[in-house]
Amino acid sequence: MNTNTFKTNMRYFYAIVLLLFAILSYSCNDNNGPEGEESDESSMTFQMRGANAETLIDNTSIYMFDGDSRFMEKKLNIRREGNILSTNVAVGTWNIVLLTCDKDISQNIIMPAYGSLMANSPMWKTKTEVTTEGEFLSQTPDELRYVMLPDVEIEKDVTKRVSTLLYRNVAKVQVILKEYGNFDDVTESNRSMAYAELLEVPTTLAWNGKLYPDGIAPDYSQKPLRENFIFDATGKADTLNFIVPAHRGSDAFTMQDGELKPNPSPTDLSTHKLKLRVSMPLGNEEYHGRSGEGIEIEHVPQPNKIIRVFVTFYGRTTLDIKIDVKPWEDWIIQDEEF
Repeated sequence: MNTNTFKTNMRYFYAIVLLLFAILSYSCNDNNGPEGEESDESSMTFQMRGANAETLIDNTSIYMFDGDSRFMEKKLNIRREGNILSTNVAVGTWNIVLLTCDKDISQNIIMPAYGSLMANSPMWKTKTEVTTEGEFLSQTPDELRYVMLPDVEIEKDVTKRVSTLLYRNVAKVQVILKEYGNFDDVTESNRSMAYAELLEVPTTLAWNGKLYPDGIAPDYSQKPLRENFIFDATGKADTLNFIVPAHRGSDAFTMQDGELKPNPSPTDLSTHKLKLRVSMPLGNEEYHGRSGEGIEIEHVPQPNKIIRVFVTFYGRTTLDIKIDVKPWEDWIIQDEEF
């Protein structure tokens, strides 16, 4: 990848954090291991590269689960130098979670109880907010990134290297008002009536990256996730972007050509589908057409993918949607040795 392409991707926040090396080296401290026995500690260092890496590393937290996926601790003694994180870990087998964002989300992370299972413990819950137009679900951060490093062996006098990628644990749903007509003119006084909403949006992720409590019947919001259409001088509406938690199934990512990449044909998917409601002003009132109770979106959200919903809406006669799915972005991977 050339320098200009890399800078362009950074400018548009096409951000990937490549966890090039997790270097595990021995130090002389004693502590209790995951099974409670006395054991040595080793120094664990994560070196990150990629667009927006410095921002993401500042907000990265490390959570330690034992070999049975039971929560032990959040690492508090993390040392940061440039794009390097370092901490000490007891010798043993660990399942290690890294969680980050391009903003500080620490107040929104739900700490698991000591000894609780990863799959049974909520990690993230999207909140609702009150506006002048009502109560709505908030947007989930679009850079909520997560990785779980399973079965990491920390051994005395042994240096290990683990390579992985921090992928988003969210999906994007874009609503594109492609054609519309036979409505009131949208003005400053009625613009709040021109909007799209997602209904029955899942709110909660577990510490294993999956929807909580599961992908079949996840916790979901009773409040809609709403965005208002904004029209330019020609009457064209801006694309609306919705960010929602996405079910990270056990086969969401697979090793391909020696790298962890999105699985093109995952089977561990959520079966919970979102619904779409669209409104435009008609007779000085909100008009939803056949979307009043929500039109089901056939594709389920998946991590780091975009569902695009194209809407055709003509007053009392027509409301149709067409849907496609695409990857959120091209990955930025640098062939650079450290």
